[in-house]
Amino acid sequence: MAALAPVVALLALPVGLAALRQAACATTGWDGRTALWGQCASPLLAGTGTPDLPLLQRLAVGFLRTAAPGTGMPEHRWVLVLWTVVAALLLAAVVVLVGTTRRHPLADPLPLALSPVLALAVLTSTDLVPVTCAVLAVWAGSRGRVAVAGAPAGLAVLGGPLGLAPLLALVLLARGADARRLLVGAGAAVVLVAGPAAALDPGLLGRPVAAWWTGGAGPGSPWFVPSLVERPLPGAAVAGLAVLGMLLAAVLAGLLLRHRARPPVADVVVLALVVALVTAPALPVGAALWLVPFLALAGVPWRDQLLWAGAEVVHAVALLAWLAAATDPAHGLPAGWYATALALRLVALGRLGWVVWARATWGTGAPDPSSRTDWEPGRAAGRLERLPAGHPVDEPRGLWATPHTLLSRKDRDRLRPKEAG
Repeated sequence: MAALAPVVALLALPVGLAALRQAACATTGWDGRTALWGQCASPLLAGTGTPDLPLLQRLAVGFLRTAAPGTGMPEHRWVLVLWTVVAALLLAAVVVLVGTTRRHPLADPLPLALSPVLALAVLTSTDLVPVTCAVLAVWAGSRGRVAVAGAPAGLAVLGGPLGLAPLLALVLLARGADARRLLVGAGAAVVLVAGPAAALDPGLLGRPVAAWWTGGAGPGSPWFVPSLVERPLPGAAVAGLAVLGMLLAAVLAGLLLRHRARPPVADVVVLALVVALVTAPALPVGAALWLVPFLALAGVPWRDQLLWAGAEVVHAVALLAWLAAATDPAHGLPAGWYATALALRLVALGRLGWVVWARATWGTGAPDPSSRTDWEPGRAAGRLERLPAGHPVDEPRGLWATPHTLLSRKDRDRLRPKEAG
């Protein structure tokens, strides 16, 4: 914890920047034309609400709005304040989890704590709630607590289809009885949370699924490009393509296991998430939060993470500028330029998946194990971690620091301390 404390403190940079960015919008609001031109549009803080959110995010938004005093703009400002505090605590927990997760020799929480994607997306949605559950599941699984890992993995699934990726990775890497225990724990968590919610309001479960299946393509998705030229794809076709994408993610995750005996869970999660994101019906800005902690766990090079973060920023700005063009075409962004920004984002996402795939299958671009950052004391770095814990030779002290080759055997016997008794 002492080694991770400075890393947790670094979260003040992206969270503070995100808060400043949203605080500037608190005077104009998060709805309407002004919000688009001021880059302030936010599904979380919009007054119209988001009835089609997945269950876990919906419960989080409901809690925030219940705890926030007042109505109208004062309520929205309080929601921003409360979510900023909650998000900072969740991020601190994720940093600690990433830094103490075992069986991930390249894990490094520093890129997580300094990720520009946090400043861009952490205060625009409550996706950080299921993301934290997913990271907790991987952390528990890395420490052999399979039954415990199942519960947060199940809660992550309640946060949307992307939550299936961590559960899939954990099940594929588990063995026999462990896989069954993991699925039982996940199922129990889903029933305990979704059961009472469905009893109170069945629409909490049905509305998100119906919107996902019939809503068609949304901004950020490759299936949205035909909509830019007034030829949108049917909603069922988009949903079918997304399902095929999830099946492809599962197949590639299985193939990854054939190349390595036991790859880190985060590698499998990153690959599955990238494929699911690229083929999703919609890819909002907040969805990028799913990748940030798992890229840190997988040890994806910081350069590749920064390139992807830059593409996310470009896409977010281009999206709001394109939406604003509906009210002022002369000053908004044309559809062709938005399509370019969208393609750049998808290429950057594909690059992340390729980095993990190439490293796991051919060893291409794998970092030197000696460069591993160790956040837990008592663990050897790199390949030394697989050696026995005992040391064959004690560290020399005092006279024994003299190289033994400079002393004769008789001199060494004379200088050896005599045992008591």
